[in-house]
Amino acid sequence: MKWLIDELERIKREHLYRKLRILETGQVSWVSVGGRQLLMLSSNNYLGLTEHPLVKMAAVDAVEKYGTGSGGSRLVTGTTDLYISLEETLADFKGVERCLVFSAGYLANIACLTSLVKKGDVILSDSLNHASIIDGCRLSDADVKVYAHGNMEHLRCLLKESAQYQHRLIVTDGVFSMDGDLAPLPEIVELAEDFDAVVMVDDAHATGIFGKKRSGTVEHFRMHNKIDIQMGTLSKALG
Repeated sequence: MKWLIDELERIKREHLYRKLRILETGQVSWVSVGGRQLLMLSSNNYLGLTEHPLVKMAAVDAVEKYGTGSGGSRLVTGTTDLYISLEETLADFKGVERCLVFSAGYLANIACLTSLVKKGDVILSDSLNHASIIDGCRLSDADVKVYAHGNMEHLRCLLKESAQYQHRLIVTDGVFSMDGDLAPLPEIVELAEDFDAVVMVDDAHATGIFGKKRSGTVEHFRMHNKIDIQMGTLSKALG
């Protein structure tokens, strides 16, 4: 046990020890933390939909009809008509053929990256991609090449050097969660077409924000039918 205690102390010394801030309210503009009223500027609830009366009413109605648990995996007894309706609505919203819902965006990225590529393939990943993409890359059997953030010349060089791989997958955030900048999707798509690569975009922070229909960066850049895989999330702008 001593080494665990020592490691914990090291983390504290290096100011890496995280403490939870306990909110005594929902995800509203003004929140209560430790009895203090604070202006919320760090929530992902971009449009305030978590507190919208219609959204809350729909959640209550769903619990009344379907209960609080799935009762099983999607492949056994967990797929209800509610899931199918949601997936069809999201596919229409995103302008794509099909949609598959996971319990978290993190799991969606892990599932995509570990199932779509294998040994003998390569993933080309932006250096500032979300941690879930990084973890998915590590868990896959594919080789991983990281290109400098938004640097299309570096990406081109890596693609040129990857001719020996069976398949190539370029993965990028649509909106980068730390800096807030957008991936240069038109240039990425052009490179993907030149080198016969598949493109995956994590649009978690863009869904509900960018584009005429607010469906994300793919719509914003008019890249419909150009992006092979899109990932989004219900936990941010969609409330």
